[in-house]
Amino acid sequence: MKSMWDSVKMQLFYQWKAKYVITLLLFLVVLCGFSSYAQYSSLQQKEYRFNNTMEMYEKDGITLKQALSEDLEIKKDGHSEEISNVLKYDYYRVIAAKVALNPLNAPNQIFTSVAIVFLPIIFGIYSCHVAFFDFKHGTIKNQLLLKGYTSLFFSKLLSIVLVAIATVSATVLISVGIQFVFNSVMQVQPNVSVHYLAKLPLQAVYQSVGLILFGWFFFLLTTAIRSTLVSIVTLFLYMLLIPNLGGFDLKNLMLLTVSKIYNTSAATMDVASGESTNLIVGYVVIFAVFAVLTFCVYKWDKKRLCPKL
Repeated sequence: MKSMWDSVKMQLFYQWKAKYVITLLLFLVVLCGFSSYAQYSSLQQKEYRFNNTMEMYEKDGITLKQALSEDLEIKKDGHSEEISNVLKYDYYRVIAAKVALNPLNAPNQIFTSVAIVFLPIIFGIYSCHVAFFDFKHGTIKNQLLLKGYTSLFFSKLLSIVLVAIATVSATVLISVGIQFVFNSVMQVQPNVSVHYLAKLPLQAVYQSVGLILFGWFFFLLTTAIRSTLVSIVTLFLYMLLIPNLGGFDLKNLMLLTVSKIYNTSAATMDVASGESTNLIVGYVVIFAVFAVLTFCVYKWDKKRLCPKL
């Protein structure tokens, strides 16, 4: 166990020296900055719509107080909505947007907006480079002689798991810090309510699991085909072009999970709803398939690199 842990620490050191970690952190800063800007823009749009709606209601002699005292019903028909009390609806959307700009609510907001798509892409690319590192630098033979294939393969995989957890933790801290700075610079007065903090531990755990799954799969894919380009193209196609496959598709499971553990009332991206399926069975199937893939890739690549004489 100590030997494996030493190998993992060495892999993390290599990733640091290769500036993979620094690059990942820079992407996280950009991602969090963009999330704060998108949240601010969303508030402005909602305030503009609310003001227009308010003018229309005032022309009809209806005050905001009267509108808020009436019921609000929202009927959904496919992708369209029928709203019975538009002023009340727009008012609460503005309130939700102001709450979302509270720095302590920033982690919930980034995990329900740009991070849904781009964080798995960023970390998938990171994992592809980790898998191809020794081939890129021509150190694979030395690593095999020093550590053996088993230690090399699983230390890289475990390092990806640790970096995934660290990535989510860093995203939480960076998003809070950037939102605080953004509010100060733009002189934003957010709502002081902190509605989303109670679920942050569960959200962070789930986000870590999601990144681990993406990193795990694209590590295996790159190990098997020895091409970061093909793996990265596959990643972009899956995340951006291939539609939701439903059932036990990982994207479908993530879409179903997001609405259960995150507050999406002020999300800056319209997230498609997933097709109904059993979440527990779905994740069990995903982990089982990944375990089989890991065994197959490990055995095949070991035989390819270390053939028996």
